[in-house]
Parts: sequence; C-alpha cells; structure tokens
Amino acid sequence: MRSFFSKSSDGVRTLLVLSAIVLLAGCGGGYSTKLTDPTSDEAILIIGSSTIEVVSGMQEAYTTGQEISIMADQEVDGEYVRKAIIIWAYDDGYFCVENLPKGRYTLKGVNMTGNRGGSFTIWNELRMPNERWMAAGASYRYSFTGEYFQDSPRLNVYNFQHNIFSLTGGGTVVFYRLAKMENERFNLATTYTRDYVENYFIKKFPDSGWVPILQTLVPVGDQDR
Repeated sequence: MRSFFSKSSDGVRTLLVLSAIVLLAGCGGGYSTKLTDPTSDEAILIIGSSTIEVVSGMQEAYTTGQEISIMADQEVDGEYVRKAIIIWAYDDGYFCVENLPKGRYTLKGVNMTGNRGGSFTIWNELRMPNERWMAAGASYRYSFTGEYFQDSPRLNVYNFQHNIFSLTGGGTVVFYRLAKMENERFNLATTYTRDYVENYFIKKFPDSGWVPILQTLVPVGDQDR
C-alpha cells in the first residue's frame, strides 16, 4: 500500500492512502429505519441529496440507484488519515451517515445505475475551488487524492444540501447546489420542490438525538417539529 504525507492549512499532516480504504456505512444505506443518536460531542453527521439529470439522449431525472462517495480526512493521533466513505442513497436521492469521527469531509462523486440500465460515474478531482465535475461510464474509477474540501460543518453536521448533476453530453456536467427548492427547473422540463435537507431527516427520524441539532440549523420559521 503506497502512502505519503501532505500538510493542510491547519498544520495537521494528512496521510494519503492511495489504495483508498473504503467504508460501507450510512444511516440511509437505502433501507435503515434508524438514525443512531450521537455517540459523542465530536460525532459527525453528514446529510444531503443527489439528483442526476440526463439531458442528452434519455431526457430523464434519476434519484434511485445512487452510490455516494465522500472524501474524508479523519483525525487520528494528530494526523489526518485519508479514507473513502461509500454509502447508498435512499430511492428519493437523500443520503446520510452518522457518528463519523472528527475530521474533514466533502462530496467526491456519485455512481448510478439508471432506470433503463444505463450507468454513470460523476466525480470531482477536488484539486482547487470551482473545479468542474466530470462524467464517464460506470467502469471509470477515480482517485481520492484531492486537497480541496468544499464543505464545512455547522454544529458537527455536514449538510451537502441538494445537489443537481445535469449531464449534457460529452462528459460535461452542469452542477447546481441549493439549500431548498421551490418549483426550480434546470436543464429538463422537470421541476423540483424540496424542503431543507435537515427537515427531511427531522421528519424521517423524529426520535433521533440528532433532531434538536438539526432543528437549530433550519432558518427560523422553517423548522419542522
């Protein structure tokens, strides 16, 4: 297993494991009926949703069959250890994973099998801000060696929000990210109305110990109780 060290802006070294360690995890997992309570004051929760629009050819929007990839630098003994976290989204495109250790996390890619059997891989190299997303066939395998973490937590929650990936052909991806959608339209005739991601999980897991934290993150007046 090859590895090397780099140094982040906060001075903590990162051990980049090039044969990335893959963790199969997720409160979603596509099937779970439980969002486990926080296991410590430093426990991390990741939430978000993903939709893929195929603009050329099939002209359809997909939420089912998505495998979400998260690039992680988990802090271990004063060093960041690079890991890849792979989780399944629910059929409506929402995803979550709870009780991760202290560290840095960001959305890296999505692998999807379409309703008609077509498969796609969408990823971002994460080398710099505003780097474009790319798409290829399902057999493409990207690396987890990027250095740019585009997401940051609030109260130990990483909210990746609503992510729309529009595949316009030739490997081009037009990317949108919104906290909330009301009759939004992008590159298909499909319109989207979706509440804050926090409210989705408050409704889905009302008895979870994460709910009070999620409620504080929703703008005043928009909380689900």
